[in-house]
Amino acid sequence: MAMTRTLARPFALLLAALLLAVLTAAAGSCVPKPKSNAGSATSTPGTTGSGAQGVPAATTAAEYRWPLPDDARSLDPAQVTDTVSDSVVRRIFNTLVKFDVNANVVDDLAESHTISPDGLTYTFKLRKDVRFHNGQPLTAEDMAYSLRRVLDPKTVSPRANLLYYVKGAQAYSTGKTPVADGVAGIVVVDPQTLKLVLEQPYAPFINVLCMSDFAAVPRAEVERDPLGFGDKPVGSGPFVFVSWAKGDRITLKANRDYFKKQPSIETLVFRIIKDEKTRFENFKTGTLEHCDIPPSQISEVRGDPRLNAMVNGVPAMDMYAYGFNCEQAPFKDNTPLRRALNYAVDKQNIINNIWSGLVTEQKTFVPDGMFYFWKDAPGYPYDPEMAKKLLTEAGYAGGKGLPELVLNIDLQPTNRLVAQAVQQDLAKVGVTVRIETVQWGEFLTKIYDGQSLFFQNTWLADYPDPDNWLYVLLHSENFGEKGNVTRWSNSEFDHLVKQAQVELDPARRAELYGKAEQIAYQEAPWLMLFWKNSSTLIQPYVKGLTITKMDRTPQLNNAPIDDVTSEAH
Repeated sequence: MAMTRTLARPFALLLAALLLAVLTAAAGSCVPKPKSNAGSATSTPGTTGSGAQGVPAATTAAEYRWPLPDDARSLDPAQVTDTVSDSVVRRIFNTLVKFDVNANVVDDLAESHTISPDGLTYTFKLRKDVRFHNGQPLTAEDMAYSLRRVLDPKTVSPRANLLYYVKGAQAYSTGKTPVADGVAGIVVVDPQTLKLVLEQPYAPFINVLCMSDFAAVPRAEVERDPLGFGDKPVGSGPFVFVSWAKGDRITLKANRDYFKKQPSIETLVFRIIKDEKTRFENFKTGTLEHCDIPPSQISEVRGDPRLNAMVNGVPAMDMYAYGFNCEQAPFKDNTPLRRALNYAVDKQNIINNIWSGLVTEQKTFVPDGMFYFWKDAPGYPYDPEMAKKLLTEAGYAGGKGLPELVLNIDLQPTNRLVAQAVQQDLAKVGVTVRIETVQWGEFLTKIYDGQSLFFQNTWLADYPDPDNWLYVLLHSENFGEKGNVTRWSNSEFDHLVKQAQVELDPARRAELYGKAEQIAYQEAPWLMLFWKNSSTLIQPYVKGLTITKMDRTPQLNNAPIDDVTSEAH
């Protein structure tokens, strides 16, 4: 699977300059390292140990302050749909398999796994040294319970449909099979062996199992307080939940009985700082170990050799677009209108003057870096005359008769700047837009429930397969929280994407995805804007924090924290 990505020239030049600065800057210019206060963390019963289980950490650092742009919605893996919650959950829980820093699938809770030649049977041999944070050893029955729980109608997991290829899973999830009968395709062979049997091949399945939604959870803890598990989670991961001060911070502490290499970080504090400039100022004063770079501060970072030397990042599978609610007027059944708005927006203005070249224009629905990519996609270049022509075709010549469009976005200042640029461009062709900002949780509820007409639509890859973009985000099975927030539907598109799921030949899958993506392009359910880069400021005393193409900053969902060390200077 191809993992490279072609950089747009402005970003490539900037990245080269930043990397040069990283290599040449003096280590003595770093922000002072914070003093240790690891002993102040509140202890959770049954969560600490001698460390004999895993590989001891070489050194113990006091605390890592990890910024989040908003509060988590839930820390129950079965309920995770957003990057903020996912960032925390991934440090508490483990899955059968996971992605390494190069987005390759590797074993996690599994010691090994095999896939039958026909693509129908997945067999996982579990490690024998895994314990949940309550001391209970992990068995195949625990893993089977965790997967059944995602499918259980009472759980109402928005990710249950991703397991529907498992034999009997859809009937179980939709209540057609009694819960007591279980799921035929989830088979406990012995205490350390789990077998998953599919109804038909599902090419992305091993990638899907890397998602945090399918993490192992201890049955006793869940059933003790089913509704409260998302507030006080118990997993098997490198960090143990300590406390959650809503709106302020989530605190974890190192799992000293972790079955792999133990973290050298003693306390992991997720600090909820909603304003990007405030995060930046906190970083500069040494109260955060990493942070994102506000576009308004890029010139400051470029001009300061000390800050410039702290920049790390790679092009990411991270989309920033706007969605049209295709179930509501005026966007319902009006492809010319949706295309008109795409042509009316000057993306390069946003890229150059708001993001200073740190993002690249979005021309496709599927990002580069996988076995399929539409390399020659035309996108929607800035063309106000084409926009006016399409508006006339849509029945709104010069924008007349088109009601004011309310654009819903979150509270991040840069996102407001982008919205204002879009607002101004659309006004030039006669389209009036009013910007409405709301808190993250309220924003997501509004979008998932189909209450918003025109809205910020972002997506970070859950797994590096076109299926995660074309099926999850655009198939009509996935309206709302499952992924298709635009509620766009096309039967031919749906059929092609479903064909690609059961096709095991990558070349044939690529052909099917190509046909499907061209349909989506012609019907324009999104206003395409840009792909983000994971440019992140990291303190010089922090070592081993590897940022991947599946990371969004500052959440850094896939960056392995258990490899991070902190060195004195």
